[in-house]
Amino acid sequence: MKISWTLLGLTCGVFAVAGGCKDKKKTDAADGSTQSAGKPVVQPTTEPVGQLDPFARLSTDAGKALDRGWKATKAKKWEDAQQAFSEVVAASPDYVPARWALVRALVLGNNFAGVPLAFEGLLARDYVGYATKLDKPKELKALRDSAEWAKIEDLKTRYATAYLAGLDKGFFFVARTRTANEVKPGGGGEATLDLKQEIYHYADDTKRFRRLTDTDGHAFAIDLTRNRKQLTFLVAAKLKRDKNSDAFVDPKVGVIDLDALQTFGPYVQKGTYNEVALGQDAANLPLFTFTISGGEAKTYTLDTAKTGLALVGAGNDGGETRAQPGQVSHSTSRVLAGVKITDGANQFTLESEGQPAIPVVAARPLQASSIDWSPSKTRITYAGKLDACKILATANAKDKEKNELYVYEVAKKTAQRVAAGISGFESLWLDDDRLVYESGVGKDGQLHIYTFSTHADLALLTRHGAGLYGVPTLACEKADVADPNEAPSEEAPDSEGD
Repeated sequence: MKISWTLLGLTCGVFAVAGGCKDKKKTDAADGSTQSAGKPVVQPTTEPVGQLDPFARLSTDAGKALDRGWKATKAKKWEDAQQAFSEVVAASPDYVPARWALVRALVLGNNFAGVPLAFEGLLARDYVGYATKLDKPKELKALRDSAEWAKIEDLKTRYATAYLAGLDKGFFFVARTRTANEVKPGGGGEATLDLKQEIYHYADDTKRFRRLTDTDGHAFAIDLTRNRKQLTFLVAAKLKRDKNSDAFVDPKVGVIDLDALQTFGPYVQKGTYNEVALGQDAANLPLFTFTISGGEAKTYTLDTAKTGLALVGAGNDGGETRAQPGQVSHSTSRVLAGVKITDGANQFTLESEGQPAIPVVAARPLQASSIDWSPSKTRITYAGKLDACKILATANAKDKEKNELYVYEVAKKTAQRVAAGISGFESLWLDDDRLVYESGVGKDGQLHIYTFSTHADLALLTRHGAGLYGVPTLACEKADVADPNEAPSEEAPDSEGD
Protein backbone atom coordinates (compact mmCIF):
# COMPACT_ATOMS: atom_id res chain seq x y z
CA MET A 1 0.00 0.00 0.00
CA LYS A 2 1.28 3.44 -0.86
CA ILE A 3 0.05 6.29 1.31
CA SER A 4 0.76 9.83 0.21
CA TRP A 5 -0.33 13.26 1.28
CA THR A 6 -0.41 15.52 -1.79
CA LEU A 7 -1.10 19.21 -2.15
CA LEU A 8 -4.58 19.99 -3.37
CA GLY A 9 -5.44 22.91 -5.66
CA LEU A 10 -6.78 26.12 -4.15
CA THR A 11 -10.26 27.12 -5.19
CA CYS A 12 -11.61 30.57 -5.99
CA GLY A 13 -14.52 29.89 -3.67
CA VAL A 14 -12.19 29.95 -0.67
CA PHE A 15 -10.71 33.32 -1.52
CA ALA A 16 -14.18 34.68 -2.17
CA VAL A 17 -14.70 34.48 1.58
CA ALA A 18 -11.85 36.98 1.98
CA GLY A 19 -13.10 39.08 -0.91
CA GLY A 20 -10.43 37.80 -3.27
CA CYS A 21 -12.44 36.38 -6.19
CA LYS A 22 -14.86 39.16 -7.05
CA ASP A 23 -12.75 40.68 -9.77
CA LYS A 24 -10.08 39.55 -12.18
CA LYS A 25 -6.67 39.43 -10.50
CA LYS A 26 -3.67 41.44 -11.56
CA THR A 27 -0.07 41.71 -10.39
CA ASP A 28 1.52 44.80 -8.91
CA ALA A 29 4.72 45.26 -10.91
CA ALA A 30 6.46 46.92 -7.96
CA ASP A 31 6.37 44.04 -5.50
CA GLY A 32 4.80 41.12 -7.33
CA SER A 33 1.86 40.91 -4.92
CA THR A 34 -1.54 39.75 -6.14
CA GLN A 35 -4.23 42.43 -6.24
CA SER A 36 -7.97 42.51 -6.81
CA ALA A 37 -9.73 45.76 -7.74
CA GLY A 38 -6.54 47.61 -6.79
CA LYS A 39 -6.38 46.07 -3.30
CA PRO A 40 -3.92 43.34 -2.21
CA VAL A 41 -5.49 39.97 -1.40
CA VAL A 42 -4.81 39.02 2.20
CA GLN A 43 -3.41 35.49 2.18
CA PRO A 44 -4.83 33.26 4.93
CA THR A 45 -2.54 32.52 7.84
CA THR A 46 -1.93 29.15 9.46
CA GLU A 47 -1.88 28.17 13.10
CA PRO A 48 1.44 26.95 14.55
CA VAL A 49 1.79 23.30 13.58
CA GLY A 50 2.33 20.53 16.07
CA GLN A 51 1.41 20.12 19.72
CA LEU A 52 2.97 21.52 22.85
CA ASP A 53 1.87 18.58 25.02
CA PRO A 54 0.43 15.66 23.01
CA PHE A 55 0.85 13.18 25.87
CA ALA A 56 -0.99 15.19 28.54
CA ARG A 57 -3.58 13.54 30.74
CA LEU A 58 -7.04 15.08 30.94
CA SER A 59 -8.06 16.88 34.11
CA THR A 60 -10.98 15.52 36.11
CA ASP A 61 -13.38 18.15 34.72
CA ALA A 62 -12.20 17.59 31.14
CA GLY A 63 -12.60 13.83 31.60
CA LYS A 64 -16.17 14.31 32.77
CA ALA A 65 -16.91 16.56 29.80
CA LEU A 66 -15.46 13.92 27.48
CA ASP A 67 -17.75 11.28 28.97
CA ARG A 68 -20.75 13.58 28.45
CA GLY A 69 -19.69 14.07 24.86
CA TRP A 70 -19.51 10.33 24.17
CA LYS A 71 -22.90 9.75 25.78
CA ALA A 72 -24.46 12.57 23.74
CA THR A 73 -22.86 11.17 20.58
CA LYS A 74 -24.29 7.74 21.27
CA ALA A 75 -27.73 9.32 21.78
CA LYS A 76 -27.25 11.46 18.62
CA LYS A 77 -27.77 14.64 20.63
CA TRP A 78 -25.36 16.61 18.46
CA GLU A 79 -25.65 20.03 20.09
CA ASP A 80 -24.95 18.52 23.51
CA ALA A 81 -22.02 16.61 22.05
CA GLN A 82 -20.62 19.76 20.44
CA GLN A 83 -20.84 21.63 23.75
CA ALA A 84 -19.15 18.85 25.72
CA PHE A 85 -16.31 18.30 23.26
CA SER A 86 -15.75 22.07 23.02
CA GLU A 87 -15.21 22.09 26.79
CA VAL A 88 -12.57 19.37 26.46
CA VAL A 89 -10.80 21.25 23.65
CA ALA A 90 -10.78 24.46 25.71
CA ALA A 91 -9.30 22.66 28.71
CA SER A 92 -6.82 20.48 26.77
CA PRO A 93 -6.08 22.04 23.35
CA ASP A 94 -3.74 19.19 22.31
CA TYR A 95 -6.15 16.36 23.08
CA VAL A 96 -6.88 15.64 19.42
CA PRO A 97 -9.44 12.81 19.88
CA ALA A 98 -11.81 15.42 21.35
CA ARG A 99 -11.13 17.76 18.44
CA TRP A 100 -12.01 15.01 15.96
CA ALA A 101 -15.13 14.11 17.95
CA LEU A 102 -16.15 17.80 17.81
CA VAL A 103 -15.66 17.96 14.04
CA ARG A 104 -17.74 14.82 13.56
CA ALA A 105 -20.50 16.11 15.87
CA LEU A 106 -20.63 19.37 13.90
CA VAL A 107 -21.01 17.51 10.62
CA LEU A 108 -23.63 15.07 11.85
CA GLY A 109 -25.49 17.96 13.49
CA ASN A 110 -25.55 19.76 10.10
CA ASN A 111 -23.53 22.66 11.51
CA PHE A 112 -21.32 22.79 8.41
CA ALA A 113 -20.34 26.41 8.93
CA GLY A 114 -18.53 25.51 12.15
CA VAL A 115 -16.54 22.65 10.65
CA PRO A 116 -13.65 24.55 8.95
CA LEU A 117 -12.54 26.32 12.11
CA ALA A 118 -12.73 23.14 14.20
CA PHE A 119 -10.99 21.10 11.49
CA GLU A 120 -8.20 23.66 11.15
CA GLY A 121 -7.25 23.28 14.81
CA LEU A 122 -7.12 19.54 14.30
CA LEU A 123 -5.01 19.69 11.12
CA ALA A 124 -2.52 22.06 12.71
CA ARG A 125 -1.93 19.65 15.57
CA ASP A 126 -2.05 16.28 13.80
CA TYR A 127 -2.13 16.56 10.00
CA VAL A 128 -0.89 13.03 9.41
CA GLY A 129 -3.56 11.45 11.58
CA TYR A 130 -6.58 13.44 10.40
CA ALA A 131 -6.02 15.04 6.97
CA THR A 132 -8.09 12.41 5.14
CA LYS A 133 -10.61 11.56 7.89
CA LEU A 134 -13.43 13.52 6.22
CA ASP A 135 -12.83 12.19 2.72
CA LYS A 136 -14.63 8.83 2.56
CA PRO A 137 -17.13 8.02 5.36
CA LYS A 138 -20.68 7.84 4.04
CA GLU A 139 -22.03 9.56 7.14
CA LEU A 140 -19.98 12.67 6.26
CA LYS A 141 -21.02 12.89 2.60
CA ALA A 142 -23.33 15.85 3.26
CA LEU A 143 -20.32 17.95 4.23
CA ARG A 144 -18.46 16.95 1.06
CA ASP A 145 -21.49 18.05 -0.98
CA SER A 146 -21.73 21.41 0.82
CA ALA A 147 -20.16 24.75 -0.01
CA GLU A 148 -17.89 24.39 3.04
CA TRP A 149 -15.96 21.55 1.42
CA ALA A 150 -13.88 23.97 -0.64
CA LYS A 151 -12.63 25.47 2.62
CA ILE A 152 -11.70 22.02 3.90
CA GLU A 153 -9.65 21.34 0.76
CA ASP A 154 -7.89 24.67 1.12
CA LEU A 155 -7.04 23.90 4.73
CA LYS A 156 -5.51 20.57 3.76
CA THR A 157 -3.40 22.30 1.12
CA ARG A 158 -2.06 24.95 3.46
CA TYR A 159 -1.38 22.63 6.38
CA ALA A 160 0.33 20.00 4.23
CA THR A 161 2.93 22.65 3.44
CA ALA A 162 3.07 24.01 6.98
CA TYR A 163 3.39 20.55 8.56
CA LEU A 164 6.31 19.73 6.28
CA ALA A 165 8.30 22.87 7.08
CA GLY A 166 11.02 22.40 9.68
CA LEU A 167 11.41 18.62 9.46
CA ASP A 168 14.99 19.22 8.31
CA LYS A 169 15.77 20.39 11.85
CA GLY A 170 15.05 19.04 15.31
CA PHE A 171 14.92 15.27 15.81
CA PHE A 172 12.69 12.20 15.42
CA PHE A 173 11.76 9.62 18.03
CA VAL A 174 9.39 6.80 18.94
CA ALA A 175 6.93 7.37 21.79
CA ARG A 176 4.10 5.54 23.48
CA THR A 177 0.86 7.44 23.23
CA ARG A 178 -0.58 5.85 26.37
CA THR A 179 0.14 3.13 28.94
CA ALA A 180 1.28 -0.17 27.42
CA ASN A 181 2.42 -3.56 28.69
CA GLU A 182 6.12 -4.33 28.49
CA VAL A 183 7.38 -7.18 26.29
CA LYS A 184 8.53 -10.11 28.42
CA PRO A 185 10.18 -13.18 26.83
CA GLY A 186 8.74 -16.57 27.51
CA GLY A 187 5.65 -18.63 26.92
CA GLY A 188 4.92 -20.09 23.52
CA GLY A 189 2.96 -19.66 20.31
CA GLU A 190 2.11 -16.24 18.91
CA ALA A 191 1.21 -13.08 20.81
CA THR A 192 0.00 -9.62 19.88
CA LEU A 193 2.56 -6.84 20.26
CA ASP A 194 0.59 -3.77 21.33
CA LEU A 195 2.93 -1.08 22.64
CA LYS A 196 0.79 1.87 21.47
CA GLN A 197 3.76 3.56 19.79
CA GLU A 198 4.00 6.12 16.99
CA ILE A 199 6.78 8.18 15.42
CA TYR A 200 7.14 11.86 16.27
CA HIS A 201 9.25 14.88 15.38
CA TYR A 202 10.30 17.47 17.95
CA ALA A 203 11.14 21.01 16.83
CA ASP A 204 13.53 22.39 19.43
CA ASP A 205 12.98 25.99 18.26
CA THR A 206 9.17 25.97 18.67
CA LYS A 207 9.08 23.19 21.30
CA ARG A 208 6.28 21.46 19.41
CA PHE A 209 5.71 17.80 18.60
CA ARG A 210 4.49 16.47 15.25
CA ARG A 211 3.15 12.96 14.75
CA LEU A 212 4.46 11.35 11.55
CA THR A 213 2.83 7.91 11.47
CA ASP A 214 -0.60 6.39 11.93
CA THR A 215 0.16 2.69 12.47
CA ASP A 216 -2.53 1.81 15.04
CA GLY A 217 0.20 1.98 17.68
CA HIS A 218 2.55 -0.59 16.13
CA ALA A 219 5.52 1.65 15.19
CA PHE A 220 8.60 -0.03 16.68
CA ALA A 221 11.89 1.45 15.45
CA ILE A 222 13.27 4.18 13.17
CA ASP A 223 16.43 5.23 11.38
CA LEU A 224 17.23 8.50 9.58
CA THR A 225 19.35 8.62 6.43
CA ARG A 226 22.50 10.72 6.63
CA ASN A 227 21.09 13.40 4.32
CA ARG A 228 17.92 13.69 6.47
CA LYS A 229 15.78 13.11 3.39
CA GLN A 230 14.17 9.81 4.43
CA LEU A 231 13.06 8.22 7.66
CA THR A 232 12.84 4.42 7.63
CA PHE A 233 10.61 2.65 10.12
CA LEU A 234 9.59 -0.78 11.38
CA VAL A 235 6.01 -1.74 12.24
CA ALA A 236 5.54 -4.84 14.40
CA ALA A 237 2.20 -6.22 15.57
CA LYS A 238 2.83 -9.89 16.34
CA LEU A 239 5.47 -12.03 18.04
CA LYS A 240 6.40 -15.70 17.98
CA ARG A 241 7.35 -16.68 21.52
CA ASP A 242 9.50 -19.44 22.92
CA LYS A 243 11.21 -20.13 26.22
CA ASN A 244 14.25 -17.89 25.77
CA SER A 245 13.44 -15.25 23.17
CA ASP A 246 10.89 -13.74 20.80
CA ALA A 247 10.79 -13.12 17.06
CA PHE A 248 8.82 -10.75 14.84
CA VAL A 249 6.03 -12.33 12.79
CA ASP A 250 5.33 -10.71 9.39
CA PRO A 251 7.00 -7.38 10.24
CA LYS A 252 6.36 -4.35 8.04
CA VAL A 253 8.80 -1.64 6.94
CA GLY A 254 8.31 1.72 5.27
CA VAL A 255 9.90 5.00 4.32
CA ILE A 256 8.78 8.59 4.98
CA ASP A 257 9.97 11.04 2.31
CA LEU A 258 10.72 14.12 4.41
CA ASP A 259 10.88 16.43 1.39
CA ALA A 260 7.28 15.74 0.39
CA LEU A 261 5.64 14.29 3.52
CA GLN A 262 4.91 11.08 1.67
CA THR A 263 4.84 7.67 3.31
CA PHE A 264 5.67 4.57 1.26
CA GLY A 265 4.43 1.38 2.86
CA PRO A 266 4.60 -0.08 5.34
CA TYR A 267 5.19 -3.25 3.29
CA VAL A 268 4.96 -6.67 4.91
CA GLN A 269 7.83 -9.16 4.90
CA LYS A 270 6.24 -12.55 5.44
CA GLY A 271 8.02 -14.83 7.86
CA THR A 272 9.51 -14.96 11.35
CA TYR A 273 12.60 -12.87 12.11
CA ASN A 274 14.78 -12.47 15.20
CA GLU A 275 16.00 -9.07 14.04
CA VAL A 276 15.18 -6.32 11.57
CA ALA A 277 17.86 -3.74 10.78
CA LEU A 278 17.13 -0.33 9.27
CA GLY A 279 20.04 1.24 7.40
CA GLN A 280 21.21 2.74 4.12
CA ASP A 281 23.78 2.28 1.40
CA ALA A 282 26.47 4.74 0.31
CA ALA A 283 23.92 6.65 -1.81
CA ASN A 284 21.43 6.98 1.08
CA LEU A 285 19.17 4.30 -0.41
CA PRO A 286 17.10 2.82 2.45
CA LEU A 287 17.95 -0.78 3.36
CA PHE A 288 16.02 -3.32 5.42
CA THR A 289 17.81 -6.45 6.64
CA PHE A 290 15.73 -9.35 7.97
CA THR A 291 17.58 -11.97 10.05
CA ILE A 292 16.22 -15.37 10.99
CA SER A 293 17.31 -17.68 13.78
CA GLY A 294 20.82 -18.89 13.08
CA GLY A 295 21.99 -15.65 11.54
CA GLU A 296 20.88 -15.96 7.90
CA ALA A 297 20.03 -12.48 6.66
CA LYS A 298 18.58 -10.92 3.51
CA THR A 299 18.57 -7.22 2.63
CA TYR A 300 15.86 -5.34 0.75
CA THR A 301 15.14 -1.82 -0.43
CA LEU A 302 12.10 -0.16 -2.01
CA ASP A 303 11.66 -0.82 -5.70
CA THR A 304 12.01 2.18 -8.01
CA ALA A 305 8.24 2.65 -8.24
CA LYS A 306 8.07 2.47 -4.42
CA THR A 307 5.32 -0.13 -4.52
CA GLY A 308 7.07 -2.86 -2.53
CA LEU A 309 10.34 -4.43 -1.39
CA ALA A 310 13.12 -5.61 -3.72
CA LEU A 311 15.98 -7.94 -2.77
CA VAL A 312 19.44 -6.34 -3.09
CA GLY A 313 22.98 -7.52 -2.56
CA ALA A 314 24.38 -4.28 -1.16
CA GLY A 315 25.19 -4.07 2.52
CA ASN A 316 24.63 -1.28 4.99
CA ASP A 317 27.02 1.66 4.85
CA GLY A 318 27.42 3.58 8.10
CA GLY A 319 24.94 3.83 10.96
CA GLU A 320 21.92 1.59 11.43
CA THR A 321 19.15 0.73 13.85
CA ARG A 322 18.84 -2.92 14.90
CA ALA A 323 15.49 -3.98 16.30
CA GLN A 324 14.83 -7.16 18.23
CA PRO A 325 11.52 -7.78 20.03
CA GLY A 326 13.14 -7.11 23.41
CA GLN A 327 15.35 -4.17 22.53
CA VAL A 328 16.35 -1.56 19.94
CA SER A 329 19.97 -0.46 19.49
CA HIS A 330 21.63 2.06 17.22
CA SER A 331 25.18 2.51 15.96
CA THR A 332 26.29 5.69 14.21
CA SER A 333 29.11 3.95 12.32
CA ARG A 334 31.29 0.88 12.56
CA VAL A 335 34.35 3.13 12.36
CA LEU A 336 34.41 6.52 14.11
CA ALA A 337 37.00 8.90 12.67
CA GLY A 338 39.78 9.81 15.10
CA VAL A 339 38.71 7.27 17.73
CA LYS A 340 40.29 3.96 18.66
CA ILE A 341 38.49 1.60 21.05
CA THR A 342 37.79 -2.04 21.74
CA ASP A 343 34.17 -2.52 22.81
CA GLY A 344 33.96 -3.44 26.48
CA ALA A 345 37.27 -1.76 27.34
CA ASN A 346 37.13 1.05 29.87
CA GLN A 347 39.08 3.55 27.76
CA PHE A 348 39.52 4.89 24.24
CA THR A 349 41.97 7.24 22.56
CA LEU A 350 41.43 10.33 20.45
CA GLU A 351 43.95 10.59 17.64
CA SER A 352 44.63 13.28 15.05
CA GLU A 353 47.51 13.83 12.65
CA GLY A 354 50.51 15.56 14.21
CA GLN A 355 49.04 15.49 17.71
CA PRO A 356 49.72 13.14 20.61
CA ALA A 357 46.96 10.62 21.34
CA ILE A 358 44.54 11.62 24.11
CA PRO A 359 43.39 8.78 26.39
CA VAL A 360 39.85 8.99 27.80
CA VAL A 361 39.40 6.62 30.73
CA ALA A 362 36.15 5.54 32.41
CA ALA A 363 35.54 3.69 35.66
CA ARG A 364 33.53 0.95 33.91
CA PRO A 365 33.50 -0.94 30.60
CA LEU A 366 32.32 1.26 27.75
CA GLN A 367 29.69 0.70 25.07
CA ALA A 368 31.45 1.46 21.79
CA SER A 369 28.24 2.61 20.09
CA SER A 370 27.79 5.33 22.75
CA ILE A 371 30.89 7.19 21.52
CA ASP A 372 29.94 9.96 19.13
CA TRP A 373 31.47 13.26 18.05
CA SER A 374 29.65 16.58 18.15
CA PRO A 375 29.36 18.15 14.64
CA SER A 376 32.67 20.06 14.78
CA LYS A 377 34.40 17.48 17.00
CA THR A 378 34.72 19.75 20.01
CA ARG A 379 32.98 17.25 22.31
CA ILE A 380 32.49 13.49 22.34
CA THR A 381 30.00 11.31 24.25
CA TYR A 382 30.64 7.99 25.97
CA ALA A 383 28.61 5.74 28.27
CA GLY A 384 29.02 2.46 30.09
CA LYS A 385 28.04 -1.00 28.92
CA LEU A 386 24.72 -1.90 30.56
CA ASP A 387 24.32 -5.42 31.99
CA ALA A 388 20.58 -5.97 31.53
CA CYS A 389 20.65 -9.50 32.92
CA LYS A 390 22.31 -8.37 36.14
CA ILE A 391 19.89 -5.47 36.57
CA LEU A 392 16.83 -7.63 36.00
CA ALA A 393 18.12 -10.23 38.45
CA THR A 394 18.52 -7.65 41.23
CA ALA A 395 15.31 -7.48 43.26
CA ASN A 396 15.94 -4.33 45.31
CA ALA A 397 15.63 -1.16 43.21
CA LYS A 398 18.25 0.60 45.32
CA ASP A 399 20.78 -2.12 44.54
CA LYS A 400 20.31 -2.06 40.77
CA GLU A 401 23.42 -1.03 38.88
CA LYS A 402 23.35 2.48 37.42
CA ASN A 403 24.95 3.54 34.16
CA GLU A 404 26.52 6.93 33.39
CA LEU A 405 26.71 9.26 30.39
CA TYR A 406 29.80 11.46 30.01
CA VAL A 407 30.97 14.11 27.57
CA TYR A 408 34.65 14.86 26.99
CA GLU A 409 35.60 18.41 25.92
CA VAL A 410 38.63 18.35 23.63
CA ALA A 411 39.78 21.95 24.19
CA LYS A 412 39.61 21.73 27.98
CA LYS A 413 40.75 18.09 28.11
CA THR A 414 38.10 17.46 30.76
CA ALA A 415 35.03 15.26 31.05
CA GLN A 416 31.72 15.91 32.77
CA ARG A 417 28.99 13.51 33.79
CA VAL A 418 25.74 14.48 32.09
CA ALA A 419 23.44 11.84 33.56
CA ALA A 420 23.29 8.66 35.63
CA GLY A 421 20.64 5.96 35.91
CA ILE A 422 19.37 2.68 34.47
CA SER A 423 19.72 3.50 30.78
CA GLY A 424 21.79 2.69 27.73
CA PHE A 425 21.96 6.46 27.11
CA GLU A 426 21.46 6.58 23.36
CA SER A 427 22.28 10.14 22.33
CA LEU A 428 22.18 12.52 19.38
CA TRP A 429 23.92 15.85 18.83
CA LEU A 430 21.69 18.75 17.71
CA ASP A 431 24.76 20.99 17.45
CA ASP A 432 28.02 21.46 19.35
CA ASP A 433 26.22 22.92 22.36
CA ARG A 434 23.13 20.69 22.62
CA LEU A 435 22.86 16.96 23.14
CA VAL A 436 19.68 14.86 23.08
CA TYR A 437 19.92 11.76 25.25
CA GLU A 438 17.69 8.99 26.59
CA SER A 439 17.17 8.17 30.23
CA GLY A 440 15.22 5.37 31.86
CA VAL A 441 13.63 2.33 30.22
CA GLY A 442 10.13 1.25 29.25
CA LYS A 443 7.39 3.54 30.55
CA ASP A 444 10.10 5.60 32.27
CA GLY A 445 12.03 6.09 29.04
CA GLN A 446 12.45 9.80 28.51
CA LEU A 447 14.27 12.22 26.20
CA HIS A 448 16.37 15.13 27.46
CA ILE A 449 18.00 18.09 25.73
CA TYR A 450 21.17 19.13 27.55
CA THR A 451 22.69 22.55 26.79
CA PHE A 452 26.37 22.76 27.77
CA SER A 453 26.70 26.55 27.76
CA THR A 454 23.93 26.94 30.35
CA HIS A 455 23.99 23.47 31.95
CA ALA A 456 20.21 23.33 31.37
CA ASP A 457 18.61 19.90 31.13
CA LEU A 458 15.15 19.88 29.51
CA ALA A 459 13.13 16.66 29.88
CA LEU A 460 10.46 16.28 27.20
CA LEU A 461 6.96 15.53 28.46
CA THR A 462 6.63 12.01 27.02
CA ARG A 463 4.72 10.42 29.85
CA HIS A 464 4.49 6.79 28.75
CA GLY A 465 7.97 6.04 27.37
CA ALA A 466 10.05 7.36 24.46
CA GLY A 467 13.38 6.80 22.73
CA LEU A 468 15.45 8.12 19.85
CA TYR A 469 15.32 4.94 17.76
CA GLY A 470 12.80 2.86 19.71
CA VAL A 471 11.49 2.95 23.26
CA PRO A 472 14.44 1.73 25.40
CA THR A 473 13.96 -1.53 27.28
CA LEU A 474 15.92 -4.05 29.31
CA ALA A 475 16.13 -7.49 27.71
CA CYS A 476 18.10 -10.43 29.09
CA GLU A 477 18.10 -12.93 26.28
CA LYS A 478 20.70 -14.63 24.12
CA ALA A 479 20.00 -13.62 20.53
CA ASP A 480 21.18 -15.74 17.61
CA VAL A 481 22.26 -12.67 15.66
CA ALA A 482 25.57 -10.87 15.80
CA ASP A 483 25.92 -7.73 17.90
CA PRO A 484 27.46 -4.99 15.72
CA ASN A 485 29.07 -3.46 18.79
CA GLU A 486 31.01 -6.55 19.85
CA ALA A 487 33.64 -6.46 17.12
CA PRO A 488 36.55 -4.12 17.89
CA SER A 489 36.59 -1.06 15.67
CA GLU A 490 39.63 -0.13 13.65
CA GLU A 491 41.60 3.05 13.67
CA ALA A 492 39.93 5.39 11.21
CA PRO A 493 41.60 7.77 8.76
CA ASP A 494 41.67 11.37 9.94
CA SER A 495 40.12 12.76 6.77
CA GLU A 496 36.42 13.60 6.79
CA GLY A 497 34.06 11.43 4.80
CA ASP A 498 35.94 8.14 5.36
